[in-house]
Amino acid sequence: MWKWVFRALLIGFVGYLGYGFYDFYRAGLHTRPELPEGAFSISYANGLRAIITGVGDEDEARRYFGFPQDVPHYLKDAWSTCAPPEGHEVALAEKFLKDRNMPGERFEVVCKVTADDDVVVRGVITSVPRL
Repeated sequence: MWKWVFRALLIGFVGYLGYGFYDFYRAGLHTRPELPEGAFSISYANGLRAIITGVGDEDEARRYFGFPQDVPHYLKDAWSTCAPPEGHEVALAEKFLKDRNMPGERFEVVCKVTADDDVVVRGVITSVPRL
């Protein structure tokens, strides 16, 4: 009897490890580049993979939501560099939040991917308070 209990526990443990490796691979953490000082990364199930700079990690106080843009298929798995909006992007960020009309939502960063010399906007990330 103990032999069957041990086998069941072993199968459960191997399954747990297998799912952990699958989740690590699906999040793209094996291809993530080195993080700059003070940066953190987020990987979403919708395909947006972001290295966030210029914003403090408030994961305990806020929930982050990623909104990907349509990009060519070869950029969907790329890690994007995200920073707070600059220049004309500030007006677009304000319009984005106004159109959504979600209380407590804050526009955090714009995510961009550089392909050769072209800069492509990959998506945006907003946050809401954890209640």
